[in-house]
Amino acid sequence: MKDPEFITIGNYTYSRALLIKVRLETAGIPCLLGDSRGVSNEVVLRINESDLAEARQIIDEMARAYGSEKEASIKLLRSVRRILVPVDFSEESEKAARYALMLAAYMKADIRLMHAWFPVPAEHFAWGEMYAMQSDIEAQMKAAEAEATEKLKFLQNTLKLRIKQQKIRGVDVDYDLLRGNPSDAISAVAHHYKPGLIVMGTKNRNRIQRGFFGSTTQRAIAKGKIPVLAIPPAYIEKTLDKTQRLLYVTNFDNTDYDSLSRLMAFVRPFNTRIYCLHIQKQGSTVVSEARMQNMRRYFNEQYQRFDIECGLLQSEDALDGIEVFIETNNIDVLAITARKQNLLEQLFDPGLSRKLLLRSSIPLLVFGGVS
Repeated sequence: MKDPEFITIGNYTYSRALLIKVRLETAGIPCLLGDSRGVSNEVVLRINESDLAEARQIIDEMARAYGSEKEASIKLLRSVRRILVPVDFSEESEKAARYALMLAAYMKADIRLMHAWFPVPAEHFAWGEMYAMQSDIEAQMKAAEAEATEKLKFLQNTLKLRIKQQKIRGVDVDYDLLRGNPSDAISAVAHHYKPGLIVMGTKNRNRIQRGFFGSTTQRAIAKGKIPVLAIPPAYIEKTLDKTQRLLYVTNFDNTDYDSLSRLMAFVRPFNTRIYCLHIQKQGSTVVSEARMQNMRRYFNEQYQRFDIECGLLQSEDALDGIEVFIETNNIDVLAITARKQNLLEQLFDPGLSRKLLLRSSIPLLVFGGVS
């Protein structure tokens, strides 16, 4: 006899029901599958009534991510073919631009360079000084804008020359120049350009306090609507091979599935081996093993064509564990989902992404969790 506390939440095809079941059980919601009377190719999905609200939210998230799978996939692939590269003309940001070009060559993506500059604040001058120096200030602002434009054009032409020399097809480079705060400018350009990826350089520890891409990269990551690929200062430039090894660190959060959907669009042009890794401190791994098994089933159902390996790693220090795994397995790119009060605060600590940016020698791909 059916447990009276369990209610039917919906009728689905078996494959769809199994996919939803994996998602719900990963979130700690018990599920039962049963026969659907009168419909031979469907099953019913039952859950505990007390879990109804949370289950509905998860199923709605899945519908948004996968409801029109073909249409969503096409839309996602199109957006990935636009890469936004904020630059401050430092060595680090120009390195990021060159990396973005290598990505674009494989993805047949267009690149938009952008730079934000600050006008001279009026409050820095007394009224009399400001009135007397107004023409000088305006001249300085025009000169600063002209200099930034010249540098943007030079970087654009440098990338276009590489495109010509390497006979890269399907890639174009343009630029935007804005006045104002860099983080706000990135959001403004992203809003109308709608890139699938933001590629940014980061400063080293000694320069991060006064550097453009210390706090700016962090804020871009925190806003989270568009994946950010951060190129650390320790990254050694090399030719981007078609075969890549990528590590995705999971905390078995519901947002992982949205991030993984975007990740698959990102890696599609490459022959990528993906490692899906959960890191936990010493202790029983029974619960984690069960959750990882659910994730394996999800991958087998949804991403059969991809080479994906799932596993657990016990380490008292998450950052050390990640670094050892990267070195041992020759990882090319590290990917995480940054969600407030979730991955960064529960699994590691609030400063993980900053520490990774400072210590890592490989690109860091950060997805913002969907609240």
